Parts: sequence; structure tokens; C-alpha cells
Amino acid sequence: MKPRTTPASPAVSASVASAPAAVSVSAASAGEAVDPRWWGPPLVGTSVAPVVSWGAAVAGGLFEALPVCLAAGFLLPLAVVAPGWFLARTARRRRTRVRFAAAGCALAAAYPLLLAQFAWMVFFVMLLTGNVRS
Repeated sequence: MKPRTTPASPAVSASVASAPAAVSVSAASAGEAVDPRWWGPPLVGTSVAPVVSWGAAVAGGLFEALPVCLAAGFLLPLAVVAPGWFLARTARRRRTRVRFAAAGCALAAAYPLLLAQFAWMVFFVMLLTGNVRS
């Protein structure tokens, strides 16, 4: 049952007035606590993604074959990691920041493979539609 509040009972109204403050404190302590190391995953993703991208480009021989396409190989992973810097700095968002960093590093590692798959797909589409002539 809801406690009955009247203007004549200040004790009841004081306990009801303090109840929302207790709710907000418990909500803040549950998932809204400030993460002191919020910068860790975005920093690791920002620093590791170009290194992984460079290693994948060297392993795939992209420096000799397609140096112009390397710009996207370095910029796309950083664009995936970038939202991790702008998320709320709470412990609840830490998992999301880690996922952004991991996705950026995975994209950096898979970029040469994705580039080759895209090139083959364009070639086959052009071949099947009659746009490739001998």
C-alpha cells in the first residue's frame, strides 16, 4: 500500500522525498559508475589497428601492387575504433569500447582479403554482364 501523505505529516513527506535520491544513487552505482580506465580499449585499438594493417599489407604484397588502396586499409579500421572515444565513460560501456577496438583490428587484418574478394566480385560481374571484352 502507498503511504498516505498529508500536509500535516512532515515525517512521511520527508521519507517520500528522500526515496528518489536513493533510487538514483543505486542506479548510478550499478551501471553508471565512472570507469577510471575508459581510455584503454580505444587507445589500444587506435595504436594496434595501423600496425596490424601495415603487417597485413606487407604479407599480402599490397605495397607493390596497390599502394593507393592502402589509404582505406589504414583509415577504415580507425573509423571503426573512433566511436569508442566518444561513448559515455561508464563501466557499462566498457564492453562496447572493447568491441569497437576488436572490430577495428579485425578489419585491419582482413582488409587485403576483403579487397581481393571485392576485386574478384567486380571482375565476375563484369564478365557475366558482357562488359569485359578480349
